[in-house]
Amino acid sequence: MEKLYHFDSPTAVYRADACVITCIDARFDLAVRKFLKRRGIAVYDRIQIPGSAKALAAPDCEPDRDFVLRMIRTSMRLHATDRVLLIGHNDCGAYPGVPPETVARDLLAAAAFLRAAQPDLAVECFFNDFDGVYDVSR
Repeated sequence: MEKLYHFDSPTAVYRADACVITCIDARFDLAVRKFLKRRGIAVYDRIQIPGSAKALAAPDCEPDRDFVLRMIRTSMRLHATDRVLLIGHNDCGAYPGVPPETVARDLLAAAAFLRAAQPDLAVECFFNDFDGVYDVSR
């Protein structure tokens, strides 16, 4: 193995402030990072899935839901995560031609599924539009 770049990464295991589930769409990466910082979430485990919460609310196949739930449980086990943020967005390729309200409904359905599967988790839902971040639960 050839070393290509030197960087000192922290060796201590961390406690995650949250597990954050977002879409893979990079257009919203900066907004997500800034939003998390504003909410005091400095260290987090990020799960990026096409369609974000769709894999929990309306999966294409049941193993998708199981896989995401295993990832969340891994975050809980390894990094003491007790909070999940579900973040959907406008103009999502996994939701072609649907209004934002459809994505918001899936975010809420995914949150209900997670609360039933892991009652000890705090779950919050947000929606990224091109002009900001919206609280779906309000």
